[in-house]
Amino acid sequence: MSAFFVTGTDTGVGKTVVSCAIAAALCRRGMRVSVMKPCETGEGDDAEQLIAASGHPHNLKWVRPYAFRLPASPEVAAAHEGKSIELAPIVDAFHALSRDADVTLVEGAGGLLVPIAPSFLMADLARALSLPIVIVARPSLGTVNHTLLTIEAARARGLTILGVVFSRRAHAAGPDEETNPEAIRIHGQVQILGTLPSVREPGNIVELADAAAQLDLEKLIHRRPR
Repeated sequence: MSAFFVTGTDTGVGKTVVSCAIAAALCRRGMRVSVMKPCETGEGDDAEQLIAASGHPHNLKWVRPYAFRLPASPEVAAAHEGKSIELAPIVDAFHALSRDADVTLVEGAGGLLVPIAPSFLMADLARALSLPIVIVARPSLGTVNHTLLTIEAARARGLTILGVVFSRRAHAAGPDEETNPEAIRIHGQVQILGTLPSVREPGNIVELADAAAQLDLEKLIHRRPR
């Protein structure tokens, strides 16, 4: 069984679209894909989107052990409802989902240093699950700094990086996008897994799987991490 943790350089960079596209593409290959969004905040439906893309009716309580309405960090959103987040239910759900899966994909919330609980960050969750990470980044101006900072934070915490995926939100590429991936590859010493093109209908499973064809998924299945 293969498993990895999808994180981002910031919130709103396209983690869910990338995660859904990868899940849909692997499902198209005939692989049994399990998905998780351990902590979801705000009014989004990331967990439901992941389930749909996986091609399997997973138990929502396993896919999303914690959900809070406030659009804030999991720690703040949980406290706002007088609750707290415990690691054990997440670990139990992960093992239950992974039991019969070929691939398990876990999507974090925000970036690696987003707080989940006191003294417990998103990066600590990836470590607790013993998962290597895939970093989702913007392809546009500013991404070199944000991505290299994420790479540095990951390595400082002993996390293995499988590679970087760029998620394009606009249909047209900016003038700096041609050089950003190579700059990150060289200065970050990481593998670039490709750029996911802009998806017109994020809920369209066929379009998601087609978009993921632009990514080097073999590096996720047959790992050569750094």
